[in-house]
Amino acid sequence: MFVITLKNVHDNHFELWILFIILFTSLFLYTGLSGRMRDRLERLQTIRDEQEEYEPEFYGFEYDVDKGTLSHQAVIFESSSAIEVILKEAESIRKDISLLHLEVARLCAHNERFGISVHRLTLIKKDCDSIARGIQQRGEALYTRLQVLGKQSKELEEKEGANSAVSRIARAQYESLTCAFHSAMTDYSKAEEVQRNTCRVRIQRQASILGKEITDEQLDELVDKGGEGWAELSQGLQNQSVRSCRTALCEIKGRHKDLVELEARMKEIHQLFLQMAILVEEQGSMLNNIEAHVCKTVEYIEKVHVHMKKAIQYKRKNPFLQCCPCLPCWKNDQTF
Repeated sequence: MFVITLKNVHDNHFELWILFIILFTSLFLYTGLSGRMRDRLERLQTIRDEQEEYEPEFYGFEYDVDKGTLSHQAVIFESSSAIEVILKEAESIRKDISLLHLEVARLCAHNERFGISVHRLTLIKKDCDSIARGIQQRGEALYTRLQVLGKQSKELEEKEGANSAVSRIARAQYESLTCAFHSAMTDYSKAEEVQRNTCRVRIQRQASILGKEITDEQLDELVDKGGEGWAELSQGLQNQSVRSCRTALCEIKGRHKDLVELEARMKEIHQLFLQMAILVEEQGSMLNNIEAHVCKTVEYIEKVHVHMKKAIQYKRKNPFLQCCPCLPCWKNDQTF
């Protein structure tokens, strides 16, 4: 019984020692952490005091955010409406330039019809003139709008800065639209140049029919004079009005007769070429056989020539002939 009691006492002391160690460890950890937290709090307070000394206006009680002045970089969405306006105007101008390209293509098609057509020339000419006037009006309007867009781009560069997003977008749109407009007007200028050359050729042709030859230099002078040039040209053509018209009619009839005869001759030549083509097609197999035989003959002759050279070499190297050239067989074979 006494032994059991001592054992229980020993167990109770052991548990007390363990509990004491746990409490001591917890107290040590708590003291270390509280010291570190106290040091960190003092450091933060020191940093705050130093910042208040250098920038008291931002940490004082009288500071108001509404009273402060914000820089332009802080306002990110301030110019979003300007970007929308620029892009909307650029899209509208781009659509008008596309329509301008279509009108120029339509003018080119009418110019081709005017150059090759014989009937309804007046109607085609009116259509060409109306299309050209519409292109000119549309081009002038687009040029004005592009100038306004360029001014807006410069204003945005002065206001927002050359490196800002809105100014760069406006500048890029202005440059691309200007290039597209320049391309469309260049095509229109080429179409007008084609129409001009067609009109010049027709004037020279009509004048040559009436018996008056007009060079390019003379036509340029008449065009530069305007109405006076046309009066001068008509006066030169009216001096021989009746006689020149009759002469021109006779020349036209003679040219028509020549053209009919030329067409008949070309038909005869065409028939001749057709007959030659049929003959060549019929004799094609025969010609191919002849060509094949000739090629084989040429190859055989080349082979015979090679064999003849080898025979001559072998005859010269014959040992019997070299030892006894006085033999009668050698004399008989000299022809070889």
